Amino acid sequence: MLDTSLGFLKYLLTAFLLYGIFIVVERIRPAEPHQPFRKILFNLQWYVLYSVVSLGMIQLGLNLVVPTLQQWLGAPLWHIPAPKNIWGYGLAVLTYFLATDFFYYWFHRAQHQIPLLWEQHKFHHSDTALNVTSTRRVHWLEDPLVILFVALPIGLLLRFDGLELGILAFVEILWLQFIHMNLRLELGWLGRIIVGPQHHRLHHSFLPEHLDRNFAVFFPVWDMVFGTYYKPLRREFPATGLASGETYDQLWIGFILPLREWFGPGYLGRFFKGNCPERRN
Repeated sequence: MLDTSLGFLKYLLTAFLLYGIFIVVERIRPAEPHQPFRKILFNLQWYVLYSVVSLGMIQLGLNLVVPTLQQWLGAPLWHIPAPKNIWGYGLAVLTYFLATDFFYYWFHRAQHQIPLLWEQHKFHHSDTALNVTSTRRVHWLEDPLVILFVALPIGLLLRFDGLELGILAFVEILWLQFIHMNLRLELGWLGRIIVGPQHHRLHHSFLPEHLDRNFAVFFPVWDMVFGTYYKPLRREFPATGLASGETYDQLWIGFILPLREWFGPGYLGRFFKGNCPERRN
């Protein structure tokens, strides 16, 4: 029990240290100056609550559910061979991130286009002060769904020999924090190759021209291929949040939000009849 508590405390301290570093960097050239500190404080409080609830489900999914299904189905179908040199290692890493981004792209797009999933995802989009702490302003069902729609299909299809997947997962965490930063950074031509903070800020915008655009988190190529790419304009750093202005900046509201919506009066009836709630209200 003590080891578990110490491990959890170390996890939180590491996360808060990383947040602190990125928050300092954000102050260099913020996309949105003078963001209310209470917004950052709420996100940090939420992160603690979210971690308490979700970490057990993540470990269960990655250490039990995915390996069990792999064994039962004789997966994975394809083995990516161990790299023999630096170029092979780079290609294997690129394949890993392209595959991860492909499945995440479709999961993320479904969250915006399927009302049942949007009710779970809109808590993340309700942040009107997008910054690095918004990264884990997600409902506690987010990670189980990511395991189901991203980790599981990758685990059934691909096996990456010779790669330190734990290190790559840590890089993913850092990258998610990077793209959520409140940073006035324009990548220019590089923005057509990798996702940056401006690209993702447009995804969080509530302006009509930005809705349901830029779903990828690593490579814009998936948005380009599947018709959801919006090319950032120079100095384009819009406000973020929901068009309705709802913020849900209360811990208990964030915790029950999708459940409240799913089981609210008449919701399931409207859903199955096709008269679904607006994605951005």
